[in-house]
Amino acid sequence: MSDVKPVIFISYARKDEPDKPARGEVRWRSYVQSYLAPAGLNGIVHIWVDEGIRGGDKWKKEIETQLKNCDLFILLVSINSLASEVVVNFEIKTIQERQAKGENVHIFPIVLEPFPKKAVPWLMELNLRPKVGKPLSEFSAKARKSEMAAIADEVVEIISQVAANKEIAQSKIIAEEPKTEKAAIGSSAGRMVTDIAHLPETAYENLVGRDVELKRLDAAWADSNINILSLIAEGGAGKSALVNEWLKRMRAESYRNAEAVLGWSFYSQGTKERATSAEQFLNWAIEKLGIEIETTSATAKGEAIAEDLNKRRVLLVLDGCEPLQHGLDKQQGELKDQGLRALLRRFAATPPVETRGLVVLTSRLPIKDIARWKDGSAAVVDVEELSDEAGAALLRDNGVWGTDKELRAASRDFGGHPLGLGLLASYLKEKYFGDVRQRDRIRGFLHDEENLRHDHARRVMESYEKEWLTSEPVEHAIMHMVGLFDRPASGDCLRALREKPTIPGFTDALVDLDEGEWRRAVARLRGAKLLSPIDPSAPGALDAHPLVREWFGERLKQSNETAWKAAHGRLYEHLRDTTKEGKAPSLEDLAPFYQAIAHGCRAGRHQEALEDIYVDHICRRRRDGRIEFYARDQLGAAGSDLAAVSWFFAKPYEIPISTLSSPAQAWVLSEAANTLLSQGRFADGLPAMRAALRMAEEAKDWFNAAIRAANISDAELIIGEVVAAVTMAGQSVVYADRSGDEFEMLTKRVAHAGALHAAGRSEDALPLFADAERRQIESQPRYPLLYSLQGYRYCDLLMESGDYIDTRERALKVLEWEIKSDSLLDRALIRLTLGRANFGITLEATRRPQLINNDVREYIRIGRTWLDEAVDRLRAAGTSHHVPRGLLARAAFRRCVGDWDGAARDLDEVDEIAKSGLMKLFLCDMALERARLAFAKIEAFAPLSGLIDDGPPKPAAPDAAKADQLKAEAAMQLTIAADYIKTCGYHRRDEELAELQAVLCGERKFADLPPRV
Repeated sequence: MSDVKPVIFISYARKDEPDKPARGEVRWRSYVQSYLAPAGLNGIVHIWVDEGIRGGDKWKKEIETQLKNCDLFILLVSINSLASEVVVNFEIKTIQERQAKGENVHIFPIVLEPFPKKAVPWLMELNLRPKVGKPLSEFSAKARKSEMAAIADEVVEIISQVAANKEIAQSKIIAEEPKTEKAAIGSSAGRMVTDIAHLPETAYENLVGRDVELKRLDAAWADSNINILSLIAEGGAGKSALVNEWLKRMRAESYRNAEAVLGWSFYSQGTKERATSAEQFLNWAIEKLGIEIETTSATAKGEAIAEDLNKRRVLLVLDGCEPLQHGLDKQQGELKDQGLRALLRRFAATPPVETRGLVVLTSRLPIKDIARWKDGSAAVVDVEELSDEAGAALLRDNGVWGTDKELRAASRDFGGHPLGLGLLASYLKEKYFGDVRQRDRIRGFLHDEENLRHDHARRVMESYEKEWLTSEPVEHAIMHMVGLFDRPASGDCLRALREKPTIPGFTDALVDLDEGEWRRAVARLRGAKLLSPIDPSAPGALDAHPLVREWFGERLKQSNETAWKAAHGRLYEHLRDTTKEGKAPSLEDLAPFYQAIAHGCRAGRHQEALEDIYVDHICRRRRDGRIEFYARDQLGAAGSDLAAVSWFFAKPYEIPISTLSSPAQAWVLSEAANTLLSQGRFADGLPAMRAALRMAEEAKDWFNAAIRAANISDAELIIGEVVAAVTMAGQSVVYADRSGDEFEMLTKRVAHAGALHAAGRSEDALPLFADAERRQIESQPRYPLLYSLQGYRYCDLLMESGDYIDTRERALKVLEWEIKSDSLLDRALIRLTLGRANFGITLEATRRPQLINNDVREYIRIGRTWLDEAVDRLRAAGTSHHVPRGLLARAAFRRCVGDWDGAARDLDEVDEIAKSGLMKLFLCDMALERARLAFAKIEAFAPLSGLIDDGPPKPAAPDAAKADQLKAEAAMQLTIAADYIKTCGYHRRDEELAELQAVLCGERKFADLPPRV
């Protein structure tokens, strides 16, 4: 956002601003300025008036300067101002001269009292406010307030557009400036980037009762030991208002040397279980921070942002994270989004650095993924309810009157709940002149175990609806309208709802409403705190607190479900018909389509939304009609796709909507399963996979049955159900043979062989691999070797038997076949195979020192390069369940060159990935490698040490005490591995476990064990 605020100049006659107004007389400049003051307070605009200027020549020079620089000239029209020499011949003339030169300055006349229209023809050419020039003085006091609020909203809309134009102009200037490598954020030559427009607007005049939390935020910014500060409280507790107040104070101090200040609210893209993706945020943050990264992987993006935060004084505010967390289940508080999880965990694990940034996040639930750091780098602050005194102050500040005792009692009656108390204050003002004693007209509190104190706000909304909104059809309809959305309602969507034909029982009062009446109604609702303040970045949009949105949306559904569905249907059609994505759309370009799916499904148009929006516009089709999964594969939008697919389920992700056709139900089950699998959420994905398989079996669709059975087998393998995986993979072979599809017959034999290998049945796996490769030669004679994931699985077995040279030769041949259309995963796996094979060859060579020569050293160098590339490409592929393969191989390599810290970091990352997805086989492999690392340290054994130019120095043996600690660590890790091997049936690791147990018992030396890569 630009640091240059638009300027408003208020022109008025001194006689209209009397020092001591008579009874009933209005100080017009002060009156108008009071309605514009919130925009000035919130940093939207700078308001300039000539009060406080000393006499003499300086006053004219100062006014002239402001006139030449202002963006909006507000003229307070009265007999006095139109007869003022200064106003007419100096101020107005200066503005008119600027307009004649083509400068972008606006005149906005506000009529205070009747004036002779024929005497000022130039004025009558302008759009007067109030409309048709009706003077403010002729309105009743109450009507004048509503009119002035609407005028102020219009002023903010105009000035917001001015600000946007300034931002564009400034961006063009910056783009034309010479760019150097040092001109990045955080350098002395760089510009500070501030973008908090995505944070919600909060309605408060004076934040009360939060001094402790504000001081805690100040301390976190100053403390290099704190990387993340979580503000945790239920909905409506004022977390967003607290953060906004802190940011306002930070802004007053130039953000205390921050190099960038960024804010994002996840409530801006949906609420509850339907919002499962942070992908739009990740893309936005990478762009704002100037991070250069070529990947579609959300995990890689999150890690890149975390690394950037560790280098620069960046303040990142993440508001409303709960839509991305698991709710009331065994995973409560865990993040569903892999990208955000990677960002927070990586940053939480970063050691203290003076120059690092700070993440401030708000949520209803503590984020379980970073709980291990809550006493250190990821502190948690519980935002408690307001005290009786603070609650009383909030009521008093918002116009409620009564004794101190009565106000404290009211605060206590509403649980110190800020949203509930704010709504109570506006309700009492609207209906009972602010009398706190009238609160007993509101029903009593109903306890809700899942939502704790949310009923404090709900019961006020019930009274609002019953005692006010039912007699105000326009305002009532607007609140129901906002309730249709799970995000801010955009101006174009609101206009679509207001168009003819009328939606009976809903928009009757809105379709013929003129803009002035619309703005006045909106102003009343904002004054009542039911609607959020105007958002300068989207002045035509309407929003409300999520609890308010959800309540009014549910009320419309309960009272008139037909209208509720019709309204969602209209929004669906509007978004479908007005969105133009182009040939290669970004995720932002596709956002309206994702939103359209939600509205289409709420309208009951599931089949249509699936085929016309999800498949045709989000997944997209190739020329041959096949689905290409554009958003997921090209944009890395797995999370966004999963959020969209969830709308087609009655119970995500197990029971599809019954109105879908049978093929569509099977397809969405399979789509959900594959997406969950790609995110590493195997336990969540298995129910969908199994349901999809049952449907294929019932339909005797053997082709899809084979694919789904193999996918289930893969998932069962990763979560440690090896016996079940072997059985299911065998079944996939049966289904593939029934289908008659040669490719499926090949790949399913490889799937079965891979499961048998994990079960320790290599002798049964080898014939299946051989059969698959024979089929490969017959179907693709140009490519006579297994490749892709099938080739990796075969090579994995070959290397276990020590056949590194043949594996390397196979991999080099496959590398020669690599083409641009190969997937990121294919490219990563071939590099991982080469890295492991080179690594194995060099380890074999170290067992015969006479063989070590420059060729071996080159093998080591190339092997390290292959492994590093493999890890990077596995991350970029966006398939988290493959990343541990690369990390485990690189950890073993780093152990052998003596880079024990690097090996430990890789294993820690395996731990993070595998635990989040319950990947038990990787957790077993990690435990075995941690035991090897401990034994290597005890024996100071690093067989490749000294054979790499920039490698670490030869390690030294530990003292006796340290050796005992390492032995205890090895024993613990072997116990963990043994348990996984037994419970999972992971007998592939039996021999390795026995070898390491022999080392633990002193029966063998670790250095004498055969190499394992």
